[in-house]
Amino acid sequence: MTKFKLSAFISLCIASLVGTACAAEFPVTVRDGLGRKVTVYKIPGKIVSTVPSNTEILYDLGLKDKVIAVTAHCGKTCDIAGKKVMGGWADLAALEKQIADLEPELVLAFGGLQAPLAKALDKLNITTFVFFPRTVDETLEQILQVGRLTGKRTEARVIVDKCQNNLKALEEKLKSILREKRLKCLRLMSTEAMVIGGTSFQNDFIKRAGGINIFEDIEESYPIVSLEDVKVKDPDIIIFNRDNEQEAIKWFLAQPGWNELRAAKEKRLISISCDYICHPNTRLDRTVEMLSRRFYPEKFTPAR
Repeated sequence: MTKFKLSAFISLCIASLVGTACAAEFPVTVRDGLGRKVTVYKIPGKIVSTVPSNTEILYDLGLKDKVIAVTAHCGKTCDIAGKKVMGGWADLAALEKQIADLEPELVLAFGGLQAPLAKALDKLNITTFVFFPRTVDETLEQILQVGRLTGKRTEARVIVDKCQNNLKALEEKLKSILREKRLKCLRLMSTEAMVIGGTSFQNDFIKRAGGINIFEDIEESYPIVSLEDVKVKDPDIIIFNRDNEQEAIKWFLAQPGWNELRAAKEKRLISISCDYICHPNTRLDRTVEMLSRRFYPEKFTPAR
């Protein structure tokens, strides 16, 4: 046997062993982000994703070829060529019908607005895992659960370990900042005063980046507050999500009332693309680092 054929033979044997080991792990039962029990009896071959962050997770686990359908929004961060594009993520009736027609073996949905979709798909006997984390740790745990459901345990563990190591390094870098010196942050979702509360995963992003969400005491994910509520809290920095930061700042400063905030007058305004800050995914460590570099640039300046 030639060296080339021997190498190919060994690779084939390893692949066969790995595939056998994965298959032996099934059936698998996990709990999703809504606490529902989700069981699959074999490695899913046809997967549907209903939000961009779920598509990113599936692709990063090496499942791109098994994803048969996505939403139109997924195309911004993932290659969706050859996939069925189902339209928006908020039109639940349309999603339900299109998913039913596709007969997938697994659907990855998202909690909150899409929670009713999972109930509707249950009635159609379509296996659905609802990804719905409230913290960084819950995000990573649910990535591991998706890995178990799809036969990608090892890949999921590698990703989670990397994220945890990077987050630990960031924590070490920021630990000397006393709480009273940490930036009070307003994460503004819209100037209609939708902000993030204590149960949003974005609250944990800010916390791990060394900031303090001024509305962390509200036990909602995306509460509505008033401009007066914001003025009382007097944030040090305001975070919003537009791709072009300069255009975002210009837009914000044109908003009556909001431009009177101290953070606005001091130009302590930052914009992080929704592709990062709105997505609980396998790349969340990058988002946390991105925020922390904007909050405390001096902590990332090389020592001379």
